[in-house]
Amino acid sequence: MENNKKDVNPNVSKICMVCSAMCMGCVGLFVTFLSKYPIYTIVLLRGIFGTIFLTIFMLKSRSFNRDFIKESIKMHWKALIIVGFINALVIYFYFISITICGYAIAAFLLYTGGIFVILFLIISKEEKVSKINIISFILAVIGVAISMGFWSGAGFSYGAFFGLLSGLTLGLLIFLKKKIYNKRKKYDINLKKSEGNFDLFLAWWPTFFMIFVFLPFGANDLTKLTFSDLIFCLILGFFPTALAFFLYNVGVKNDKGGNIIILSYFEPIMATINTVLFLKMYTIYTILGGVLILIANVIVLKYSK
Repeated sequence: MENNKKDVNPNVSKICMVCSAMCMGCVGLFVTFLSKYPIYTIVLLRGIFGTIFLTIFMLKSRSFNRDFIKESIKMHWKALIIVGFINALVIYFYFISITICGYAIAAFLLYTGGIFVILFLIISKEEKVSKINIISFILAVIGVAISMGFWSGAGFSYGAFFGLLSGLTLGLLIFLKKKIYNKRKKYDINLKKSEGNFDLFLAWWPTFFMIFVFLPFGANDLTKLTFSDLIFCLILGFFPTALAFFLYNVGVKNDKGGNIIILSYFEPIMATINTVLFLKMYTIYTILGGVLILIANVIVLKYSK
């Protein structure tokens, strides 16, 4: 029987989402550390080393077994193929935006995905979206915009274009994952044939799929990796990829109308902190925007059902 079929405590899901966001907020640093390689190679490296760690997680949880993987793919094969391609595009667009706009603005543009997923939920009627969550999302977006001085226009144009593409594809990715989880809940009675952690599988699959998408482009660069590059790749594969993706899926699975997804806004907070520490950029708007983001999170935690 699937060992994670029951919903975990909502507070645990929220903590997982926050921890995931904090890990993901540091990914821009590794784009900088590995900047001598093309973007598609950096994405490939994230896929390879992320898959290594996620496979270890799968083996340890006894989820890397033929019956479980076969059952999961058979039940969701169409959605999983789309998720694989969409996830690869999200990361590719996001990394391009980082190189042009910097960590902070790229993170804001990525997290327009929260708005897109709310729109997808409203249009599809997949889940009911409360008014308080809509207000909180708007408040959070305003907060992120203020903290990053988005109105200055620095790094806009192509950076903004790819950043918005990353947000659009992220929104679609979250929406598809929610549909997958909702389908599993609907047909839960039929999910008793094999053991496995589906949260892990849904983190492992798109990361593994990413290798096949970008290997034809970045294969030649793999022979150029130095020892220091490998260290950066290992850290990239573990914290902002394997661990972050797994924790993120735990949050998404138990999200109701956006009440947990909004906690992912801690990622741009981390990106802003890294911008201050490593790029030596700091303004009062960073603090003001951060306060608004925290208020938006408190509203959801206190008033959402």
